[in-house]
Amino acid sequence: MYISKGSVGEFRSQLYLAYDIKYITKEKFEKMLKKASEISKMLSGLIKYLKI
Repeated sequence: MYISKGSVGEFRSQLYLAYDIKYITKEKFEKMLKKASEISKMLSGLIKYLKI
């Protein structure tokens, strides 16, 4: 799960790059960034839950 969380972080970095070079629109960037953040939060919650 930690690897998955790191992959989400890497995806976010690539997402910023794609937006900066105008490869994706602002709307697409914001939509995918929101989804990536939600996934990261879900993974954090699952990691925390399984540590108990």
